[in-house]
Amino acid sequence: MSFYDELGDKYDMMVRWKTRLEREAPFFQRLFVENRINRVLDLGCGTGHHSEMFHKWGCEVVGVDSSPMMLEKAQELVGEEDDGTLSFVQSDFTDFQHHVEGQFDAIISLGNTLPHLSGDGDLDAVFQAIHQTLRPGGVFVFQGRNYDRLLQTRERFLLPTTHRQADSEQIFFRFNDFEGDTVRFNVVHFTRVGEGWIHEVFSTDLRPWKRDQISNTLKKVGFHSQDFYGDFSGTPFDAETSSDLVGLARKAQTKA
Repeated sequence: MSFYDELGDKYDMMVRWKTRLEREAPFFQRLFVENRINRVLDLGCGTGHHSEMFHKWGCEVVGVDSSPMMLEKAQELVGEEDDGTLSFVQSDFTDFQHHVEGQFDAIISLGNTLPHLSGDGDLDAVFQAIHQTLRPGGVFVFQGRNYDRLLQTRERFLLPTTHRQADSEQIFFRFNDFEGDTVRFNVVHFTRVGEGWIHEVFSTDLRPWKRDQISNTLKKVGFHSQDFYGDFSGTPFDAETSSDLVGLARKAQTKA
């Protein structure tokens, strides 16, 4: 069972979705208007919150994820869609191109998805598939941790998050282990039971892609241009100080 299947409905308890979507929405609203985005592929859609947001804006959206449990939660989130403009597909990232139809105006990959690609060959293959699946002039947006900084500072611990509902109290404690070319990401989930606590641990290995590795691969597969930001406010990316790496790559328009 995968890391995300094991987390199941705990995943949404760990993420402050309302705050996150409010922070990220203005970036995507500007991008979608400026680039006339109508059809979106949400690659690594998880429990579907971004897919739902884009769909509410009037876009046709296909969400792709490798975890059956995440997709089950995504479908529960959006309910029954009768107009056929929001759907979810189970597929590994390296094979998504064979499970979707047509081209997209935008392909989005958020929430530290790319580090689940384990090798240079996988990154090349996925970026090539993304480039081919975009329409001419389409955009690719991705976001994850700033591993240039993280690999230098070796910061292990993230701020804990809490979830309280009725008489239930839960805490999520996240930390990294650095192991050669990989980062092992761990989540310790604490649940209050009576006057005490029980806990369980979930772990997964990540490939800490640096900005230059990603940039070089984007160029290799044919993206026309690329920009990097430190967050969704558009702050320029700084390898030493930015907490995140947000990338925007564009496919060239068809030549006349």
